[in-house]
Parts: sequence; C-alpha cells; structure tokens
Amino acid sequence: MLLSSALGISWKTFPRPGASDPEVIASLLDICWALTSDMDTIANMTLRATQDTETELGPDFIITLKSNGWARFRMTTWPILYLVSGEVSPASSGVSTGILIPGSALMPEHSGLPHTGSLVPSVSPGPTAAMIAPGYVDWNNGRNGYVVSITSISGWPVCGIDVAASAGASSIHVDDITGWWLDDSGGSRGTIYDPPLREVVTASGVMPDITGEITGSGTLSLANPLQFSHTPNVGGSAQADQRILLSAMPAALIQAGYYFGNHYGLLRGATAAVMQSARGTAAPSSLKAANDWYAMGVEQVSRFARVP
Repeated sequence: MLLSSALGISWKTFPRPGASDPEVIASLLDICWALTSDMDTIANMTLRATQDTETELGPDFIITLKSNGWARFRMTTWPILYLVSGEVSPASSGVSTGILIPGSALMPEHSGLPHTGSLVPSVSPGPTAAMIAPGYVDWNNGRNGYVVSITSISGWPVCGIDVAASAGASSIHVDDITGWWLDDSGGSRGTIYDPPLREVVTASGVMPDITGEITGSGTLSLANPLQFSHTPNVGGSAQADQRILLSAMPAALIQAGYYFGNHYGLLRGATAAVMQSARGTAAPSSLKAANDWYAMGVEQVSRFARVP
C-alpha cells in the first residue's frame, strides 16, 4: 500500500538508493510496524480486533449497577463486537471459585446501531460497555464485593490474505479470523487493499484452521464472490512475506496510516516531496513537513481514542 500511495514519497529509495527489492520490502515493513505502534499508542488501545479478558472489582466506578438489576462493565477497548463469556466471584473468596456468566447473559451496551450490513461500525466507536444480566452482581457484598471477568472480542477486524484467491472465489484464507464472523451475530464488511484491485467484501461465515477457535488463521466465506484475483507474495526465501490487507477499519484510520508513513519517509530528508508552501513564504523543511504529517495522523486517530 505504501508503494502505491500517491503522497509523494519515493519509497523505492528505502533503506537507501539502489537497495534490492527484498531490502526495500523489509524497510517498509519496519515502517508499517512503527506506525501501527504509534496509532495504538495514540488511541490508548489496540485498534485491530483482539480477544481479551478484563478483570475488575465491583460494583464501583468501572462496574456500576442500574435500578433494574443489570450491571454495566465499562471495557477498555472498543468497539465491542462480541461478548464470549464472563465469570464472577465474591471478592473475599478470590477468583478461583467463580460462577460462569454465559454469553446469553451478556450483551454489548448500545448494540442497536444503524444497520449497515456489517457487524462492525465503520464510523462511530461503537459499543464500549458490557451489560450483565441481573443476578450476578449486586450490593449484597458491598462496594467492590465481587471480582468480575469478561472475555470479549473488540476492535476493528484486520487480517492478511495469505493464499492466492481467484476472481469469482466464494472464500479466502486469511492469517487472522478475529472479529470477521461471530457466532450467528453476523459478519464484518471490509476492504481488500490490493492496488489497483481494491474491492469490498462481507464475511458470511468462518472455518478456523484449528477447530473451535475464534481467533488465528482460517478461511472466510464471502457473501458475494470476489471481483478480482488477489495473489499475495508469501512463503518465499528471498524476501519477507507480503500479505494482502483486508481491513474493516474506518477510512479515517487507514488514511492516518498513510500520514504516519509519510512522516517516517520524510524524517531522513530523502525526498523533496513535502507539503507545498503558500506563495511568498519559505518552503517547509523536511523535518517540519514530517511533523506536519504526524500531526495530521494524530488528529485522525484521536477521534477514535480511548479516554483513560
């Protein structure tokens, strides 16, 4: 994606002019890892979909009780796509004697988002709290009288297509199925970024490589057949694997990735392609232009950031 971006960086000169293709790819992958870390740090959470277990004491500030008996557990990552299960135990007895909270007794708060044909929201942060049915958390043990653990899948599904797929195919193999299809809740819609063969697909089912898993590699069934063929470059011995990105992240976060990429591309002053100056003013230095790109990336990601 960086190689095909139209933001003015001469990526073929990385890590130095005359570098071999494997060296260029390795250098760009380093930049991608750096900008991914930056985006997660600015957002105060992992943006891509992950399965996590969070444990808190309650009821108190993080876990609150409503008058109808439902408990609200404010999670640290979002959007919440699926609540797998939970566990609750009296704080006095420790966490080893917990009572299972089945997924049927859990639901994401504000899950009634406008229907877009996709499990994951494309603009708004989406659900940020887990609702626990009455009967599991109450005031009988006082403030912070329970230890509550919730396992959820949250974030925007992101994966790489790692096996060649032909036009018309009804499934694709990816390196991470997390969040693409959850139980019978529905499938996520994402974009295949394979310039110039970009297309939008919606998952209609999943078959994990390891039976019973909801994360890790597997095969996604598609609601509609592929329009284009997609051929990743993986398994070679001469250069790093290049999987084809499939992402359900909002376009604003994808654009932020380009901004951060340009920031790293301009730090060394290897190109004259910087933000243009206004007439009658001095052209910005490479360092200033790099900082401008970084600031634009921060502004984009901050819209989705978790407030501690």
